[in-house]
Amino acid sequence: MGALGVILIALAIASATAIALMFVAGRGGRIPAFGLLRMARLSRLAAGFSTSWFGAKLRRLFASGENKTRIDAAARERNAERLASAMGNMKGAFMKLGQMMSFVTDAMPTEYQTMLKTLQAEAPPLDFPTIRDALESELGKPLERAFAEFEVEPIAAASIGQVHRARLPDGREVAVKVQYPGIARAIKSDLANAGILYRMIGLMYPGLDPKPVVEELRGRIYEELDYLHEAQSQENFRQLYAGHPFFRIPEIVTEYSSARVLTSEFVSGRRFDEIAAEEQSVRNRYSEILYRFVFGTTLRFRAFNGDPHPGNYLFDDEGRIVFLDFGLTKYFPAEMIKPWRSALHAYMEEDKAAFRERLTELSFVTPKTDIAAETLYDYFTYFYDCWRLDRDFTFTDEYNAKSFEMIFKPKGQFEGLQKKLNMPRDFVFVNRIQWGVMSILAKLDATGNWHKIHREYMFGDSPSTAMGEEIAAWREGWNAKMGLGGREIFVSESGLNDEDLGNFPPCRSA
Repeated sequence: MGALGVILIALAIASATAIALMFVAGRGGRIPAFGLLRMARLSRLAAGFSTSWFGAKLRRLFASGENKTRIDAAARERNAERLASAMGNMKGAFMKLGQMMSFVTDAMPTEYQTMLKTLQAEAPPLDFPTIRDALESELGKPLERAFAEFEVEPIAAASIGQVHRARLPDGREVAVKVQYPGIARAIKSDLANAGILYRMIGLMYPGLDPKPVVEELRGRIYEELDYLHEAQSQENFRQLYAGHPFFRIPEIVTEYSSARVLTSEFVSGRRFDEIAAEEQSVRNRYSEILYRFVFGTTLRFRAFNGDPHPGNYLFDDEGRIVFLDFGLTKYFPAEMIKPWRSALHAYMEEDKAAFRERLTELSFVTPKTDIAAETLYDYFTYFYDCWRLDRDFTFTDEYNAKSFEMIFKPKGQFEGLQKKLNMPRDFVFVNRIQWGVMSILAKLDATGNWHKIHREYMFGDSPSTAMGEEIAAWREGWNAKMGLGGREIFVSESGLNDEDLGNFPPCRSA
């Protein structure tokens, strides 16, 4: 598939989920509201692609074979730079889409992947005077009084805000994330047009009930705009994994945080590309850490840090993964987790009738949907292939590319199946595991017996690896410290909970 085809497919995916979140960064530094300006930017981008394509075609008519190759490469490089620049300046969901495209698929040329990879941590920042005004307004004091030192150049520019390194008056090194001025108003304005999203999704996926999907997206994005909500989520995860031997979550500095400023301890570490260049044993170790963090937190503690991409991970000197950015966190209700776990149990026991019943209970299908239990079981087999059998499995780009195809355009015996399946509200962000986490594991050629690790979380099996044993010993000590005994803990928006003790003290608001 060509680069343009990949881009069009990615844009179609974004249209079905969050295309309405795209916005344009103004030249003066502030983010203008939605409307004609956004459409004009998108139109210019599309026109630029068309002009470049036509010009390259014309030049190739009069070029030799070797020159044709150079012309094609030059056109790809120009278009890749144009696309990455547009996505970086638009911020929001369009930038998130670029981040995802940079690592989810290898189907696009190297020029596109190279340029889009810069969006993971090096997107175009806003000018500092604009950021300074926003920061001083939120903290209610001049920058020089709030911080002993504050670096003008950001260390990262994300989709909703950018991050600066600073030092507090008491000497603590911190990372300060400042929300782009005007972005909240722009996103909320565009999300008000839910009817457009309903129709778009309904046209693309006739079997889908679009309203719960759109409402789930709206809810999570609204939360992402509230940095106090992100601070609470980050603190929830930090409490859950305080002192963990393999996971590290930076501590929030609440007195320097607000709805639009988030300050946390500064943590240094290596970036993903450095780890991806290590020998396979090192990559497998970090892969197991990531796998256990994602699936263990989801299946055992009912929560998922829902924005997985390489720019949100650091690798510290103690061999831990530092998890960053908890703005998009999904807390799963018990009424969803219980039938989901039951469905996974039925699947692993090859009880196809029970598996279909659980999917019906979860609203993937209705009782009247004419999909045979065996067909449904076989269809989901591909998504569960990485952990369904007791064997070593290696994540690959080919496996993930097939996942895209199976979700959006299945073929063979499954052709048209996506038109009969529904996407339950609580599963909207579960797909980020399939697209995001597994794509990251593929970049590491992650190899392991994921089946045995999965059984630890689903059936309570004994740890299957040395890392699992160390984590189990640490968790036993953590439970004793918390006075939990043998009771189960889970995570909700309000903090850490169990059925008997109620809430632990939540994160203190600024």
